[in-house]
Amino acid sequence: MLLPSLAFTVSTAFKDSLLKAKQTELESMAYALIATFEIDGSQINMPFNVFDDRLNMPQSGYQAFIVLNQTVVWQSTSSTLQPTPLTYPSAKTGEQIFADELTSLPDTFLFTFTAEFESENQFIPIKFYLLEDQGAFHRELATFNQSLFRNGVWVALLISGLLLLSLLSVVSPVKHLVSQLSKAAKGTPNQDGVVSLSGAYPKELNAVKDSVNALLLSESQQRTRFKHALQDLAHSLKTPLSVLQGDEAISESSKAPILQIDQIIQRQLSRSVLGKAGWQQHIDVCELLQKIIDSMHKIYRDKGLRINFRAIPAGFMYPIDTTDAYELFGNILDNACKAARSEVTVTVTLQADSRTNSQVHIISISDDGPGIPEAMQSDMLTRGKRLDTYHQGHGIGLATVSDLVEMYGATLEVHSSTSDKKSSGTTISVCLPNK
Repeated sequence: MLLPSLAFTVSTAFKDSLLKAKQTELESMAYALIATFEIDGSQINMPFNVFDDRLNMPQSGYQAFIVLNQTVVWQSTSSTLQPTPLTYPSAKTGEQIFADELTSLPDTFLFTFTAEFESENQFIPIKFYLLEDQGAFHRELATFNQSLFRNGVWVALLISGLLLLSLLSVVSPVKHLVSQLSKAAKGTPNQDGVVSLSGAYPKELNAVKDSVNALLLSESQQRTRFKHALQDLAHSLKTPLSVLQGDEAISESSKAPILQIDQIIQRQLSRSVLGKAGWQQHIDVCELLQKIIDSMHKIYRDKGLRINFRAIPAGFMYPIDTTDAYELFGNILDNACKAARSEVTVTVTLQADSRTNSQVHIISISDDGPGIPEAMQSDMLTRGKRLDTYHQGHGIGLATVSDLVEMYGATLEVHSSTSDKKSSGTTISVCLPNK
């Protein structure tokens, strides 16, 4: 679009320049006629051959007329027209008119000027007309446009080639960088076996590459240090707990809580070590849900539960640690199975989120249990609050779910009713932002 517009602008400018030059030329010829013209009473004095040979040669393309009192009193030797200037535009005294598009005289330039001459103590308006055929003008303009087009094609090809080379030199490294970032985001190691950006980049992108690699290295080192510290802490706690469990002075009823404390510590330390990193492998969430459902079928076989699973779409990949995903959805599904009378339903849908103008995957787990009283629903995600009366526990399962949901930038919604048997039950929905 740029080159055609530029060519049109240049052509228009050249045409305007030619028109201006043509007006100046005819104006000069008119002033020369005025200088040659003389009137003595009713006698007009004009030489047979005037100063400009183009007005003396027939078919030269130039013609001149002088009009007095609506009568042609002189016309140039070159004139091939009948004396018809009376139909042409007429300028006021002291004014001039230049026209390049006349209906009455197509393909002809017209310049006219009216001047007053003194004769017998009075001033008489005399009209001067200069005409020129536009053939030479159009030929010159056509020659210029053809030359402009021929040269413009080569210029366009040259500029297009340079732009393409420039674009490739910029786009190719950027595409490679985006590809590397995508692999790093999924936790895919490079040829050296580490998660980092590799390859050669222009100096403008090297700073980005170095910064990202420094970030990845720092996070990896921090996670390693954190893991080792937690392992040391777990080891430090395990020894005294083992001593307490083996102490004969402690009753069996007291050993059970000690064992439970040990299990809780191990689980929470393990979850902390395996918690969300900045760069996660993508897993198939629907495949993971199916595995959890298969496990629940085995655990609650004696209860005879129906666990329905519907996923639209059938599967999707999401950047989440596998252990975190098992704990997140496993806790919710386990609670649903404990509460359900006969049926649990798991659904996966892709919906539009009007708040963020994007799409979210919604994993909903519903049971047909007694439901949770409205007054207690606000406390159900609070650590230490016990809402389940159907098993022994410390009420930390759903609090763990809340922590994981917050960790991954997701949201958690709870809907529950205790109005009657048909409408009672609880639905917990996890909304995962589309990544």
